[in-house]
Amino acid sequence: MIDASLGMGPQSLEGPDLLSASLSAFTMEIFQTPTLDLTKTYADVEIIPARPGFVPFLASANLNRWLIESITGTQTTPPTIRAGNDAGHSNFVTSTATTPSNAAVNAASPPSQITGPSAAAVTAKRFPGATVYFDLTSAAVGTGGYACRAKYTCAVIWVAVE
Repeated sequence: MIDASLGMGPQSLEGPDLLSASLSAFTMEIFQTPTLDLTKTYADVEIIPARPGFVPFLASANLNRWLIESITGTQTTPPTIRAGNDAGHSNFVTSTATTPSNAAVNAASPPSQITGPSAAAVTAKRFPGATVYFDLTSAAVGTGGYACRAKYTCAVIWVAVE
């Protein structure tokens, strides 16, 4: 009989506690930044903690979102963000991601969720057991007393590596 315990693997095939099944010890988890003022820059915001022996993968583009908490005025230039556990913080979200978009922010009716950035290329090198940091490298700009407060959220699937 194959054990259905999460993360235990097919015991009758490979023995107990080997994490050999398609299930892993850590399933999908949701992570988020603290509330950010998009008119400011930020560096080294820990968004995904290190988990030794595992690499985080973005679960779905549909679960990669912004939560707009408040907005006044009109956004005319979106912020530039990046996230990753490499030296350039760009192997989780690319370093050229300009998000949230002007159209999405200006149409938002807070609190509301809008589409987040694209994930980094699937060929980007991943580093097991390393914290993923989020940077807002270029602040959003707007008119009419523009101010926007938002959280970036993402869903992660943990993949075990040796």
